[in-house]
Amino acid sequence: MSLVATNIKQLKSTGVIFYRDFQEYTGGHQKVADYFQHLKTSVDFSPYIGFSPQSKWDLTNPWFPEYQQQSVDYLPANYKYAFLAGLDWQTYLNANPPANQPIINLIQHVRHADPVQPMHAFLKQKAVRICVSKEVEAAVLSTGLVNGPVFTIDNGIDIPPIAAQVRQHQVFIFGPKNPELAKLLSQQLTTQGIDNHCVVDWVPRDLVLKSLASSRIALLLPNTTEGFYLPALESMCYAELTIVPDCVGNRSFCHNRQNCLFPAYNTPALSAAVTEALSLLRQPEQLNIFKRNCAQTLAYHSLARERAQFLDLIRQLDSIWASI
Repeated sequence: MSLVATNIKQLKSTGVIFYRDFQEYTGGHQKVADYFQHLKTSVDFSPYIGFSPQSKWDLTNPWFPEYQQQSVDYLPANYKYAFLAGLDWQTYLNANPPANQPIINLIQHVRHADPVQPMHAFLKQKAVRICVSKEVEAAVLSTGLVNGPVFTIDNGIDIPPIAAQVRQHQVFIFGPKNPELAKLLSQQLTTQGIDNHCVVDWVPRDLVLKSLASSRIALLLPNTTEGFYLPALESMCYAELTIVPDCVGNRSFCHNRQNCLFPAYNTPALSAAVTEALSLLRQPEQLNIFKRNCAQTLAYHSLARERAQFLDLIRQLDSIWASI
């Protein structure tokens, strides 16, 4: 058998094809990269990935530099399985995919359940869906449109160690997703004489982690709805106290007055939470309780646990697919 024939046979038996249109770093891209890496650790599956011609190649791309040269033409018919996330469906359906190809569809946001969102239309496509939180699962199932089984694998995260930082700021405001509110809250704190560091532009992840580690309180401003919101976990690791408002997808792991302060998403509630957090900084025993609870939360939300759950699921994909 020729090498080409051998490779095709392997792709048809173990190959999993991914696709990305990478324009800028997002948590969504990172999570797809995590799932790609999960498959790379397995002897049972071989992940491959194609990129749009417009994709950006620099240090912000989780597949850089290795896959700038190793990316493949996006031809789903050459592979046993397809892994889709977000709007990958558009490219997949236009790529002449084979009939009844087993598909894993990663769903990372509650907006998939919103009829005005473009992702909503793809719920009718046959797939085995993985939701990143129970909140996302509940949202998509509520539509009554989902074609195929739905599983939840709570997001895991790899938080890299960084050198100890001097706590330079009382409050770090992370607001690229809500810059106007971030600026308003920063102005209010400055007027009150409370030192703060406000970031409203996207910056490299390592700088965000250093800002978290160099501040006593982290005030995070997600979108009003999220599928999960990974920065909250990063903050629990590095800041002394985390303030993050309810954005739906963080309800399963953000527990008010246990591992964070979890106010409603409005200016008065957020301002009150900062006041409460400043008071907690003067209560070492309470701070230690928060730290212990944060450690438990982080221990559960590990990439190792996510990897084990995903590999267990995909090993059953053929039988699950046959039952749909």
